[in-house]
Amino acid sequence: MSRRLSLPRVLTAAGLVALASCGGTTAATPPSQSAAPAGTAATAATAPPTAPTMPRSVESLVDVVPSDAVLVASVPQAGALLAGAPAVQEALVQELAAVLARQPGVSPDLARDVTASLDGAMVFVGGEASQGGAVWALLGHGCAAARFRDGAPVERLLKELPRETGDGGAFALRDDKDRVFAHGEWLAEARVALLCARPEPLARALRVAGQREASFRSSALFQAERAKDPWLALDLHRMSSGGATAPEPGSRLFLALPMSQGTPGLRMELAALGPEYPRLGTVLAATDHGAMAKLPSGALVALGLSLQRSPGKTVSDVLGAFNGLAGGPVAAAAAGALAEVGLELGDVDRALGGEAAIGIYRDPKHKLAFAGGGRDAALRHNAVLIAIATADAAAQKKVFDAVAAHMKRTSKKVRTRPGWVADDLDDHNELRAESRQGFVLIGAGDRSFLAQVAARFGKDKESLAASPSFAEARARATAPSHLEMYLDRQTFAGLLEGAAAASFGALGASPTLLSLTLAPSDRGLELALGGQGGVEILGTSAALAVYGVRRYLASAKTAEAKNTVLAIARSAVGAFERAAGSQKHVPPSSRHLCKSANPVPAAVPRGARYTPSSSPGQDFNQGDDTSGWRCLQFNLAMSAYYQYDYRAGSGYKGPARGGPDPGKDGFEVSAEGDLDGDGTTSLFTRTGKIVNGKLVLSPQIFIAEEME
Repeated sequence: MSRRLSLPRVLTAAGLVALASCGGTTAATPPSQSAAPAGTAATAATAPPTAPTMPRSVESLVDVVPSDAVLVASVPQAGALLAGAPAVQEALVQELAAVLARQPGVSPDLARDVTASLDGAMVFVGGEASQGGAVWALLGHGCAAARFRDGAPVERLLKELPRETGDGGAFALRDDKDRVFAHGEWLAEARVALLCARPEPLARALRVAGQREASFRSSALFQAERAKDPWLALDLHRMSSGGATAPEPGSRLFLALPMSQGTPGLRMELAALGPEYPRLGTVLAATDHGAMAKLPSGALVALGLSLQRSPGKTVSDVLGAFNGLAGGPVAAAAAGALAEVGLELGDVDRALGGEAAIGIYRDPKHKLAFAGGGRDAALRHNAVLIAIATADAAAQKKVFDAVAAHMKRTSKKVRTRPGWVADDLDDHNELRAESRQGFVLIGAGDRSFLAQVAARFGKDKESLAASPSFAEARARATAPSHLEMYLDRQTFAGLLEGAAAASFGALGASPTLLSLTLAPSDRGLELALGGQGGVEILGTSAALAVYGVRRYLASAKTAEAKNTVLAIARSAVGAFERAAGSQKHVPPSSRHLCKSANPVPAAVPRGARYTPSSSPGQDFNQGDDTSGWRCLQFNLAMSAYYQYDYRAGSGYKGPARGGPDPGKDGFEVSAEGDLDGDGTTSLFTRTGKIVNGKLVLSPQIFIAEEME
């Protein structure tokens, strides 16, 4: 075929797998049938492998994954994951369908049919990639498998893609430079598509599907009880690059999103084994996180941390668990630092209670806009409060007074009073500490807002414990743990503005609480993290990511407008100077700008690119020596998202939208666009004006509705 596969098509191939089954409810998997043996696929680098006799059905996508795979990600019911966030689900499907629909020969209806038919997906990397040590080495052995409810749209799509075909359903996809970049197999009767970066992994997957090699079901990484849930399994040992610090055999990560009564939860199991990984489970005990409940209400995020030493263990033992990670005796280093303040580790051990809590707050009077100066504003008006439980009042006073005295000696901005110390930071922020009965409070952030937050600590009616959403979340955590994390999405959503608030609000407002428990392992760090509602964190990230990606893509497009407006303005200055050079004997007041040009294109594009015509008398080839684009000597060959215009003397677009009016002796260059196709346009203008015979440009570009 003559068409080449562009980057968007490459991304689409990955997206079809990553967003599998977002388009609707998952259909039941057909029952297993007897499988015919699979042969070996060809390994030529530029041609699709020859298809062997394939099984008529595949019971589960895990049955195409080799047993020695080092990475497997399964999404059997992606639609169910986002069932509570239909707006996010719809946005993801629309994004993928839009990418497909922009490809030559792929209609919007076909793009929609393909995405809606996705019924499950799996991404995997075979064991031959182990010990590769580089991401690209893993990708070179990577494969993706997807099941479809209806194979007809996929078969129509395959006919439109630039590919080489082999026997049966074998094919090879080509990139922009006409090079094969992926090898695939369409198992028509099973409605399963396989796509691999290289022919060898594809051949292995086909042998596994034909039951000629063992599948991932026989792997120690596979958890059959989670097979129907979305899950990710990694062999951390075999994925490492080796060396003395590599995770030892048995190191693994398993992440699942178990479905319970239609609500996805979160379950993570991690085993990082080896001498450098802290054996925290042997030195720390679990707690009930009572300190977290005393934090002031309104926290965006609250964390409860266990500081409870296991029987017979001390702070020195806890610090010693990090020796391998730090490459030296951590307790000795800490003791040396304390000695400079006049303290010993024993003082800290006697003072410390069994837990600590951290709350992150945002002043509700200041919204998070994520636009314009939003990033800088997001770094202001915040406060972080840390509450450390204490066990001995005398030891607490000794430690606090020693630290306060040291701060006063080392900083000229420190303010102190009994039981209180603060150090002024830049931009109205401060670092402060306060000693209270049973607690030491440490805070950082906006000075006035931080003071308000700290004043509410421990007040029952203003605490997290009095918050219905927190009480609801804590009711789900019945067992002590080493760490708890609470996320109040309702409070977070209330701080957002505009499109970000709409995307976030689509996820609902139920709270999230995750609990982490350490195993008392002497081999390394072993833990389990779980909680009902934990997947909302992923949904939150997806919602903000969709919004953020759209803004990023829009920003990339607005760069086109800004750069082109600046270029046209420079052309206007150049044309004026050329005219002035040829009119040396003409009074400055009589010198003229190029007359107005016809806008290109004639109508503002709506969510699409326009490619200018290169024909004589068309688009940027219009005008003559004194008017239009030919006078400006400006041309734009590349396709554009905006309508570009040059007007001299009158008819300016900017003034009606708050922009500058250069008057009858000036000009305006404009770019007007409608990136999202909703009928509301953005406008970028740069103006110039003849003053005393010289052309003076406006100092900056005027912008109205930048992201429209």
